[in-house]
Parts: sequence; structure tokens; C-alpha cells
Amino acid sequence: MLTNFRFLNEGLRALVFTFLALSSATMTAGCFSQERAVLDKPVLTVNGENVTTKEFADRLALRLKNYDALYAKDENNLDRVKEETVQAFIVEGIARDYAEKHSIKVTKEELEAQVADVRSKYPDDFAFRRALADENMPLDKWKDDLELSLLQKKIFANVTASIPEIPESELKSYYEANKLQFQQAARIRLRQIVLEKEDDAKRIMDELMAGGNLAALAKKFSVAPEGTNGGDTGWLEKGTLEVFDQAFKMNVGARSKILKSPYGYHIYEVLKKEPESRLSFPEAKAKIRARLMETKAQQAFSVWLEEQVRKSSVRRNDAVIRAIKVTTRGS
Repeated sequence: MLTNFRFLNEGLRALVFTFLALSSATMTAGCFSQERAVLDKPVLTVNGENVTTKEFADRLALRLKNYDALYAKDENNLDRVKEETVQAFIVEGIARDYAEKHSIKVTKEELEAQVADVRSKYPDDFAFRRALADENMPLDKWKDDLELSLLQKKIFANVTASIPEIPESELKSYYEANKLQFQQAARIRLRQIVLEKEDDAKRIMDELMAGGNLAALAKKFSVAPEGTNGGDTGWLEKGTLEVFDQAFKMNVGARSKILKSPYGYHIYEVLKKEPESRLSFPEAKAKIRARLMETKAQQAFSVWLEEQVRKSSVRRNDAVIRAIKVTTRGS
């Protein structure tokens, strides 16, 4: 999905950046050429690639959208977010340099497939583009960011590919030390139909009492997402939704009365029930392996990244970074 940068304060909606005068390039009001020179001034150079003041400020603005105006204008907070932005550019530069040296690329087909996947989460193309507009994010810039994300995933996979397989004894030790993590709550599987109006629910109940098939009726009339597959909710744990909790007291095959929830009027049948239990080691082994492999991969990548940072050529213009201030219109 799109990164959810939402303003917490309307005052920050008009966020602008002021680049204060530097001895080498003093800006005066209305002097476009000098302003352009400041905006194009390198603020950071990573392995020979420059990051301009404008690029840095734009990225900083995106990060500050997570905070309200008072937080963003506080000098200590602003310095912290600036440093986070510097580090992000350094990591990005290292990633691109590594990808070039190791011929790691994101193909056009891979990018378009990911774009299509994100777009499929929205009801239509208008809703997708509206989401981009709400974030003040041009489509081309969003695609560039998406391509970088895919590239970083490939780099992560490449760097961590040589992590050795975890021995059975280590998996077993983890299971014995963390058995409570593999406690499985009681769960239930239902087939339901959800209607918007109580009168509609009553008519459906009458049809069911007369021998109607709940799966067929759910496919035809249910407003819930699972209606398309006959109302099968999949496995549900207690507490998922209050309207389902009483199903844990019902027998398999039993049918509920009409029940109201914030989503509408429910009628459901109990398909399956499973009591509270604990996964055995063989049942939990795959999950443990995946969890430990992910942890080891993250650790290995962190070590690799620290090494790359030490080996990289990084020059930063702290005078320019300090000169970037946050203001809001009317302030």
C-alpha cells in the first residue's frame, strides 16, 4: 500500500522550508538565481553521488508529515529527523552502489507487477491516484520509491543468502524455552450471511427454516467479503468479534439466531471447532525455523551494512543541514 503519511495537524499541511543565508551563497528576497544555487547545493555526497539541498528538504518534509507542527518546529526534534534523513540517504546510496557492482536490478516487469498489485488494493484507478494526490506524491516519484524498495529487498536477499541452515538442536532448544508462544487459542469456523437490514435477515431466516442453503444464500445476498465463497469465515479466535463469541458454546452444525453487530445482521452456522491447545515441536518447527532465520538474516544484514558505511566515502555539509528550518504559512 502507499506509505500512510498523514498530517496530524492542519498547520503542517502548508509545510515549507526556509534555507537560511550561507556566507558562500547569501539569498535575498526575489533573487531566483541565488535561491536556485542554494537549492542545488550538495548537502551530502555518498560514494561520489550528490544529494542536493532540495532533495534533502523534500525527503525531510515527507518524514515530518508523521508529526504535528509543534513537534516538527522544535529544534531538538528537527535535528533528530534531519539525522535520520541523512542516514537514510547514506543507506540508499550504499544500496544503489552495491546493486550496480553486483548487477542487481529490478526489471520493468517486476516493477509493473508490483504497481499492479498495489493498485488492486484500491476500488479503481481514480481512488489510487487520489491517494497519491492526498500524499502530494507524483506517480513517477512513487514508482521510483517502489523500485528502490524492491531493489533493497533483492540486496537483502543477496547479502543474507549464505546464512547457514539452523540445526535441529537449536530449533528444539528454542521451542523448549518458548513453549507459551506456541499456545493456540480455542478457535471456530463459521459459515455466515450478513445483511444490512433486519427485515432482510428475517426473510433469510425464514428461507433457512424452510430448508434453504446458507452457502447459496450467502453467495447471493451477503454483504460480507466472504459471501463470495459461500460465507466461510475461516478460523476465528475468541474475541475476534463479539457477535461470534457465543458460537464457542454451540455445537458443530448448530445455527445462530439473528445477531446484530456494527457490520449488520448475522446468521451463521458452526462448521468446525478446535479447543485450546499447544503446537507440538513438529507442528511448530517450520514457524520456529522461519523466525530464527529472519532474526539471523537481520543481524547479518546489520553487520554488513555497518561495514559498508565504514567503507563508504561520505561527505556532508552540516552548515547547509543546520540552515534548513521549518515554517508554516502564516507563522
